[in-house]
Amino acid sequence: MKIKYRISKDKRCKEINDFIQKEFPHLLKERKPDLILVSGGDGAILHAIQEYNHHKVPFLGYGTGTLNFLMNDMNLEQLKKFIQKLEKDEIKLKTIGTTKISVSLQKKRNGKKIKIGQAVNEVVLGSKLMGYHSFSINSNDGSFNDFEIKGSGICISTDLGSTGYNFNLGGAVLPLGSNLWSLLGIVCNRYLEDILNTDNIVIENISKRPGLSIFLDSIKQNVSISYGDKIIIKKGDAVKLAFYNQKKFFEKRIDISSRYRKG
Repeated sequence: MKIKYRISKDKRCKEINDFIQKEFPHLLKERKPDLILVSGGDGAILHAIQEYNHHKVPFLGYGTGTLNFLMNDMNLEQLKKFIQKLEKDEIKLKTIGTTKISVSLQKKRNGKKIKIGQAVNEVVLGSKLMGYHSFSINSNDGSFNDFEIKGSGICISTDLGSTGYNFNLGGAVLPLGSNLWSLLGIVCNRYLEDILNTDNIVIENISKRPGLSIFLDSIKQNVSISYGDKIIIKKGDAVKLAFYNQKKFFEKRIDISSRYRKG
């Protein structure tokens, strides 16, 4: 197995950066990898997926962040042995998959469709600060038909991302591999919490109020949304995360799920 290491500028990653440069310098030069190794926190692996997902290979995270929910908890000696075994094809890599959410904007003025990007965890339509907007929601599974919302915004989460911002908003933890979406309203005029089995959502009838933005995995997108535009949300590319100890990852999700049930 060929592995590429994505070197990190985070100061917390200096130790592993130095370790890779000393023990496995060839990982820095690999151009046709079978696996992308990423160090840092959850944000680092989300950024790496945006940067390297065109390789269509799994991502293995080495956690140096605070939460490390999507990362692996291991020391450098464990990582060294793991890399050696992977490169010799002595072990089979265990992965967990999800499907990203793809977002595009259709301009009312000329009908042109602009690709915004894709999110691994969630798409948020709203304002950085508490704002007030209105728009309607339509989905091709029949769950929503011109469902009008007024409030700060909405959050659409993947199954993998349902333990993140979605969970903090009070949303359900979705089963991995279900390809379901969680849809939540953020401080809205009417109750909005649903689990969708759909591959297409259209946000339209957007109000004239300024400040409405699109956030992909917490990153604000540089796009201007005008009155009458449509935001189109569809299934995106497949993503795979690899784990040194998959059991620990599932234990984290079970812990969060149990807290959700206790409510």
